[in-house]
Amino acid sequence: MIDNFDIIKPLFYFNEANNMFFHLQILRRGKDHPELPAANKLIQSWLVRSREQLDNLKDEVVFLCEHYKARAYINVAGKDFEKLNTLILKKLADNVHTGNVINPWHIYNSACGELTSRRKSWIIDIDTRDLDTKYEVLEELDGIWLETHPESKEYLDECCRDIVYLFAEIPTMNGCHLITKPFNLQKFKEKFPEIDVHKNNPTVLYVPKSITQ
Repeated sequence: MIDNFDIIKPLFYFNEANNMFFHLQILRRGKDHPELPAANKLIQSWLVRSREQLDNLKDEVVFLCEHYKARAYINVAGKDFEKLNTLILKKLADNVHTGNVINPWHIYNSACGELTSRRKSWIIDIDTRDLDTKYEVLEELDGIWLETHPESKEYLDECCRDIVYLFAEIPTMNGCHLITKPFNLQKFKEKFPEIDVHKNNPTVLYVPKSITQ
């Protein structure tokens, strides 16, 4: 079982009064269910507006993940309701104009996923449990960050990456997600061409034991 609720809660930098949300989804993935004809399936989604709401949703999220043998993901880049409403209306209008009839629930979830955030955060997907790889990545990020932010040197010397560029380290099935501020991606790819960096993707919130075994 992977339970990242307590790691993700401190990443909330807003509350219900800020007109922002984290997009939470429960997905049944095809690779977890090779016996089923359908591939990926969205089970449920929420727009989470505070740590308290995430706490209140936990029992339901865990129950649905266990029942459907599905995974819970959450995008920890906060997004604006006003921009979401505008994007949903645009998508609805485009579909009406082209005669493309789609379930509005799918349009809503598609808009939530496409919408960019006020405070951008990237995900470095380290798909291995080899700690040496993670430490190599962090050391490279230190150097990349200092090239454009030399004033951060004293903090990095004290290993305070969490107050400089690293928002969190999230455990995954095969390794971890490093949630960071944007950095020089070209320089990073020169050293780690095989490591994926995602700019508007969710991270893992909960994976049931039935999948992790």
